[in-house]
Amino acid sequence: MAAVQPSPATDWSWVDTDVIPRLVSQPLPSIVTLLAAVLIAYSAWSIRLHRLPPILNAPGRFDMGDSLAKLDFLGRAANLLKTATEQFGDKPVRIATDTGNLIVLPPNHLAQEIRNEPNLSFFASSEEDFHGRLPGFEPFNAEKAAGMMLKVTRNQLTKYLIKVTKPVSLEASFALHNLLGESPEWKEINALHTSVRYVSSLSSRIFLGDELCRNKVWLETTSQYAVNSMHAVKKLRLFPKFSRRFVHWFLPECRLIRKLLNEARVIIQDVIDRRRAEKIAAAREGRPIPHPNDAIEWAEEESKNDPYDPAVYQIGLSMAAIHTTSDLLNQTLQNLVQRPILIEDMRKEIIEVLQNDGMTKAALFNLKLMDSVLKETQRLKPIKMNGTVIPKGTKCAVRSTKRLDPNVYENPDEFDGTRFMRMRETPGKSNQAHLVATNTEALGFGHGLHACPGRFFAANELKIALVHLLLKYDLKPTENFVHNVIELGFDLRVDPKTSIMVRRREAEIDLDSL
Repeated sequence: MAAVQPSPATDWSWVDTDVIPRLVSQPLPSIVTLLAAVLIAYSAWSIRLHRLPPILNAPGRFDMGDSLAKLDFLGRAANLLKTATEQFGDKPVRIATDTGNLIVLPPNHLAQEIRNEPNLSFFASSEEDFHGRLPGFEPFNAEKAAGMMLKVTRNQLTKYLIKVTKPVSLEASFALHNLLGESPEWKEINALHTSVRYVSSLSSRIFLGDELCRNKVWLETTSQYAVNSMHAVKKLRLFPKFSRRFVHWFLPECRLIRKLLNEARVIIQDVIDRRRAEKIAAAREGRPIPHPNDAIEWAEEESKNDPYDPAVYQIGLSMAAIHTTSDLLNQTLQNLVQRPILIEDMRKEIIEVLQNDGMTKAALFNLKLMDSVLKETQRLKPIKMNGTVIPKGTKCAVRSTKRLDPNVYENPDEFDGTRFMRMRETPGKSNQAHLVATNTEALGFGHGLHACPGRFFAANELKIALVHLLLKYDLKPTENFVHNVIELGFDLRVDPKTSIMVRRREAEIDLDSL
């Protein structure tokens, strides 16, 4: 009977048919060779592990999926960083986090060495940490969102800062009227919700132009996505990585952000379709082709007709603006309500500067006390606390501990709104005093090549927001006010339930006429 032949479509040429007979006839040399290969591989792996920094909170032997280590990290990340400083000083360490093992570098010369390292990618790391390849999380995807965001921010947004000052100021008036009203009576507001909606309105004026910036559905959708995507990210991290591609379909938090993203796609695509149709009609009729000065148009220009997802890009912009900027505004307000004298000093500065310079980019630069207050706020509570060989694919971060070092800052645990204003007068440190300046002592916006490219817009946006808020409203704490900062892993968040009191006041300057 003829032997069964393999299918002609199958190529078996890579199989060595003599291997099995050799193993059977000569078992001892084969076993020795196999054991030697295993020993060499194990030795190489052991050497690689020994070259890595020590791990502070290694998962236990029976910790399935490192779940206990993740929960331990979420509860005491600050203590782990303190241990790293006390026990290891200027040496790197590893920490088991909710996103995997992380090499944490000290804020010394190593931070300077990696600041412009092109092989380190913030966006690639964020894509993994924030599940950017799963449906609903596309705004965290390095390819789908980050590329266009970087192009627009670097090539368009920063270049047009002079032109966007006035539109953002006008939007601030409109937003505050709707958010806080005109009543001279004290009323209680939730500081976080107000900050998120306020920043969302100002950012949307630049990102979306006149058509969508006041669209209540869009503002609510982006605000809800910004908040709920963080809940979804945290929840999904508690599951083993291999299971997340299945689990996300069933988690309510993940289902909600998929729904919000789809709603955003419908809203913004309608605007883009109408704009494209208007351009075609204008060209056909010989009229000037309209080019709105907003981020929708900037993306159309930067895409050079290549396909991209406008909703993912816009949600990505909104996330970058809303999540971090509103957190800094919220924290600043809670610092200010406890310091009425500082509020009065800031008002005096605002009046003096705006009477001389008007509502301009130059005026915002000259608000030195306000800049100092914002930078001091970021120093005390950034949104995150954070030749060693760094293996390929390994995540690393820099400890943001110099911000509380008494050798760097006098009385580092105390809030001093004038700290960085005084630093401007210190020889050799004047350039480090600005809110947008980055160095190893101020990592709130990152550093070097990896610094936040939108920080210049964020700084101006925050100053405009505070100018309108401080001139038009009185602020004070509630009777039971407690300034509480919640630690969750490396994240530092103001208690979302905190409220403050506001009431309308008569502004010394008509800001809308400037």
